[in-house]
Amino acid sequence: MSSQFREAFLETAITTFFNDNYSACREVFLQNKHHLDKINSEHQSWDLSSELAATSKLRAAPKRDAESTISLTTDAVWLGDKEAKKVLVLISGTHGVEGYCGSAIQSFMLHALQQGWIVLPPNTAILMIHALNPWGMHWARRCDHQGIDINRNFIDFDQRPKLDPRYQELLACLIDPDANKRRVKMHALAQQWGQRDYEQIYSGGQFEHHWAPFYGGTEPAFSNRVIDEVISKWQLDTRGLTVIDLHTGLGPWAYGELISDHADGDKGNDVAMALFGHNVAITALGNSFSVPKLGLLDYRWHQLMAKHGCFLTLEFGTLGTDSLFDVLINEHLFWYKTPNPDVDDPSYQKHKKAMLEHFCPQDILWQQAALFRSWQLLQQYLTSTNN
Repeated sequence: MSSQFREAFLETAITTFFNDNYSACREVFLQNKHHLDKINSEHQSWDLSSELAATSKLRAAPKRDAESTISLTTDAVWLGDKEAKKVLVLISGTHGVEGYCGSAIQSFMLHALQQGWIVLPPNTAILMIHALNPWGMHWARRCDHQGIDINRNFIDFDQRPKLDPRYQELLACLIDPDANKRRVKMHALAQQWGQRDYEQIYSGGQFEHHWAPFYGGTEPAFSNRVIDEVISKWQLDTRGLTVIDLHTGLGPWAYGELISDHADGDKGNDVAMALFGHNVAITALGNSFSVPKLGLLDYRWHQLMAKHGCFLTLEFGTLGTDSLFDVLINEHLFWYKTPNPDVDDPSYQKHKKAMLEHFCPQDILWQQAALFRSWQLLQQYLTSTNN
């Protein structure tokens, strides 16, 4: 790393890119894209236009002014050769509140391209999908406006998975308003079932209780349809794809784990290992902090990767699993009892603050680690694909 990069990174990494509301994140992202437009105007073969993937006129105003709305938007930006056969797709905001960190990473990558810290080789492009779940990002929620966890929504809805019978025991714990008693009961279930089975039953995806965490819905969500639109628009089924979905909240503090949910023996794992080596943790082998799950966004992209390509989740750890589950349960119970809160409601603000503290910590070293790790992996991708 050059001293110039190190000094510039430390100076700009935090104040420039991290924000705590959706509109500010989108503005920074589009500003950095606009600056890149000017610098790279001589690259006539580049498609640097900001493409609107989808706009949802979802309620985003305080309850007292319910007629007022703002556009909650998923933007997609293509960077590089329009005809590129190798495409890296970077997605932020699949879990809305996690988009605050994901957006910062994307904006930082645009800045790095401006500064020449990242150079795209020939026949290679980057497609950034910003705020895949804009409603969740706006309200600092993990789910969307229907309570759907986008990362459990990619299933065949004619054959919805049945609920594990043991989930009812877990559900009885979830509705206990006493957080300490709830935690004791849930720890007892984890000991009874085994930690891995417990996490899979709880967080692996369920399709019956719309108010509870990890609900996959009964039909394709807004963000699900956006992905189809993006794939069609850029004909991604004809290109060699590497997809990295940016997440936070699971795993050790400030560590960015690169997770593969490709099945054991799938070619996608071979591609991922060829690109990123032992950075890759494979859930099917049990060597990830994550467990196998239902309805992941990964599975939509796996359909395009029969011959080549890989889908990976870059997950930055924060405050641990107990904190994750506590924050989510408390937040879901609040929204269940108060489905249309006022943004100024002190209870809403309390839960929003807790969500932000868990999913995008206001800690300088954590934020620097997230940006630097992302830059490292992008450099490794570009080096590997150019060899």
